[in-house]
Amino acid sequence: MASVFFRAFEENDYFLINKWRNDSGLQAMTGGIFRYVSLEIEKNWVKEKMLNNRTEIYLAICVNDDSRKMIGYLSFNKIDYISRSAECGGLIIGDKEYRDGMIWVECYLFIMTYAFDTLNLNRIYGVALNEHKLTLTMNLKIMFWNFEGLCKQAVYKNGKYHDLAMLAILREDYLQHKLQGDFEVNSILKRVRKFRKELSDKNYQ
Repeated sequence: MASVFFRAFEENDYFLINKWRNDSGLQAMTGGIFRYVSLEIEKNWVKEKMLNNRTEIYLAICVNDDSRKMIGYLSFNKIDYISRSAECGGLIIGDKEYRDGMIWVECYLFIMTYAFDTLNLNRIYGVALNEHKLTLTMNLKIMFWNFEGLCKQAVYKNGKYHDLAMLAILREDYLQHKLQGDFEVNSILKRVRKFRKELSDKNYQ
């Protein structure tokens, strides 16, 4: 059974989202600058996202147990049904208790299956801070996204400029890896263990 499920935003989600948005440590991992956001602004933002699921889709990530509590959210933005592309706007796990383990993997798998198998897109893409190695590893080495380039000094935050890595995966690549069994849980775990060993050996040296 999956650890999490996904649902549309609900009106009271803004309380948790506002808490996470005002978490400077969490926001340090994202590409945007840190802004303090009031509850009223957040409430209106969530309502706006609830009323638009055509060009952008925001979904709550919830624990698949009796609590059904929301632990984060993800989004598809700039959905283009002619070019059949969309930006993976972000994957936020706000609840610190759930930031490790298979939940990240489940979310990445959902992003791809929803984009390609449900929305029938041909390409999904995104950006990540180039120094955020965990995100880059998850995309490039674990989930077989492609590195499409580097935007030098594209974001200013925390007193300095940061490079942004451009990442994407095509439908044909997704289907090929799916056919090969690369997105089976055991196969993914094998790659995760390999990466952890490489990281451990590098730190040891």
